[in-house]
Amino acid sequence: MPDTVLATASPAASLKRIRQRQRRRVPHGPSEQVRVREMLSYLAAALPARTSAAARLLALQCALRSTTAGKVNIPAGLIRGMRIASEPSAFTELEAAGWLRSPTGPTHTGTSMELLDTAVRMQAPARADRARAANWILLTCQMSEIRQLGATPRLLALALAAHLPDETGTPAAEQEVLARMCGLPLQELTPLLDMLVATRFLRSWAHGAVPEDLHWELARRTHLTSSFSGLESDRVT
Repeated sequence: MPDTVLATASPAASLKRIRQRQRRRVPHGPSEQVRVREMLSYLAAALPARTSAAARLLALQCALRSTTAGKVNIPAGLIRGMRIASEPSAFTELEAAGWLRSPTGPTHTGTSMELLDTAVRMQAPARADRARAANWILLTCQMSEIRQLGATPRLLALALAAHLPDETGTPAAEQEVLARMCGLPLQELTPLLDMLVATRFLRSWAHGAVPEDLHWELARRTHLTSSFSGLESDRVT
């Protein structure tokens, strides 16, 4: 896990040292996209390989909204906004994986949880920075092109949006990396990419010079920036 996302201090590090590290604000730190991509990568290793897309979306929000003590409150409105309200197994999946504990379970107002993942609890970025990344996830998943899709294509869309353009001007990644981030079998990537083209979230996608690589073009690339400017019209309901 890159140092920009998770601290490398040992579990024995004092709470004072952790808080001091979190208060060190980097003026030009990683954007929301980079932070989300790194967290997706971390969760791909921390969660069971077949963890569902809904559970991964929930885990992203929990990880980015948690306190140093591992406490996190997820309002019911956020669950509705992420379109995982109909996926109650998302909570039980993460509990069964030993990743979090929910003392009371979901209620009509929301859910209070405790993260059991020590590395996530030691995240170096300040809480406000992580909250912006969590909001970027919410707004991206609420884009009109994908908001009515299931959790799996929306998670893939999020992973694609979180990759910044390379030297060619288009985002790129290895197929296996994307599949692992989304908990997908490799053969399921192609139909999902085609679906995102059909909904006009992607303008196009193609294999790179190396067949294992993928290149894609977002239909609204300029709208998926850290400024949120292009997502303001996609109101969360």
